Amino acid sequence: MLNVLIAVGVATWFSVAYPVLRRRLETRPPSGGAPVFWPLALVTVFAFMPLVFTVPREDGNAVLEQGLTASNVVTIVLTGLTALYLAAKIAADRRILLLPFAMPYLPFTLMIGMDGLSAAWSIVPTYTLYRTAELAVFTLALILIFDRPDIRRRLADLLAIVTLAWLVFVTPEILTSLASGIVFSSAKNNMMPLVCAALGFAVVFGPPSPRRGRYLVLAAAGFVIAGSAASTGALAAVAPALMIASRRPGVRVAGVVLAVAATAVFLFLMVGLSTFPALLDLLSVILQKPRVELANATGRGQFWPVFIAATQDRLLGSGFSAADRFVQLLIPTTGLADELGREAVFITSSHNMFLSAWAGTGIVGLSFAVLCLVEPIRFAARADRGTRRLVACLILMLALNGMTTPGLYQDWNVNVLAYVAVLAYARAARREAEAEVRASEQAAAIAAGSVPALRGADAAWPAA
Repeated sequence: MLNVLIAVGVATWFSVAYPVLRRRLETRPPSGGAPVFWPLALVTVFAFMPLVFTVPREDGNAVLEQGLTASNVVTIVLTGLTALYLAAKIAADRRILLLPFAMPYLPFTLMIGMDGLSAAWSIVPTYTLYRTAELAVFTLALILIFDRPDIRRRLADLLAIVTLAWLVFVTPEILTSLASGIVFSSAKNNMMPLVCAALGFAVVFGPPSPRRGRYLVLAAAGFVIAGSAASTGALAAVAPALMIASRRPGVRVAGVVLAVAATAVFLFLMVGLSTFPALLDLLSVILQKPRVELANATGRGQFWPVFIAATQDRLLGSGFSAADRFVQLLIPTTGLADELGREAVFITSSHNMFLSAWAGTGIVGLSFAVLCLVEPIRFAARADRGTRRLVACLILMLALNGMTTPGLYQDWNVNVLAYVAVLAYARAARREAEAEVRASEQAAAIAAGSVPALRGADAAWPAA
């Protein structure tokens, strides 16, 4: 009965209360336009520091039993420094606090609030609170970086900086892989392909750039170097995304149908590729991946059922991030060992955005996961064609890539970076489109004589 009440309550909230809450909470602040250097430096170091400095664990619950490692401490310090930077900026201009409540950021902001609330029933409340604070801090830092009046012109520049920084961090790994003849995934990273794709989309669909050719080469190189089989497969989202970005209703509906079909095929190939030996062999050669890795989706097809079994009775989840990181607390360790083998006992992530949402905050999390994907596309529908295409392509790729990564859930990562960057781009484009509509309406009204033209001292506002 309790589960039924929870399900009804969540359905009612999202269908009735959420639209009202969105209208009440939505703000329309001007673009931030903060200096880029310090927030971008803090975010970049935080994102890529684990690639060069991390203390490995052999036990999924080691952080609870043994305490923090040196790399954990560095991560917390970087979060604290970023929070101090934000506090200083907010003290200078409190309007910064309004930015996360502007559309299209608002649904993601509400999701972060729900993540924090889940600490009340989290299996490790402290961990949930820290991860929520970390996500909130770096999301606001990203908004300060990307929410600026000239973001449509500068988005490719900023994403190129992030991509170059990542390449610098992983240069030793790239050189080692190239020496062994490995090009594709020479520095495998399931998150960076989305950033590289966003860079490519920004160049192709955005304003003309004098560095267009160089950025396309950088985006392609980064995608190949970081590439995983799943991120490459996520390129299938581009065709339906372009259709969804159309202004023709019939084409949009066909795009949605094609997107659903592409998702179904993507999932089937992830867990059933072994049923097509010839295709498996071809992809193994092209992607330079062992057949066994492609055949079982790097073990995901084995531990996903166990992960689902561990969380199936918790309709409100077990705490943001904590349910992923400490799933061993939800299911007997011996059961995991018997089912998957000893090495599988230390699962620290579901490697699936939607499973992470379910594990962390239950059906509320799943609803927010869908909402945070749908709302940006709806928001961008009234912008120019390039923006509609950029947003739709990035969001659909995020959805497919999120089948094998935490995506927007479990923790802060560079997928969130690409997501916020595109939201900022959409916000700027939507404001420009609305300004053009208002200007054309006013011009038409003046021409029709319904609005008198301003003359003399009333023709201009005093200089600010």
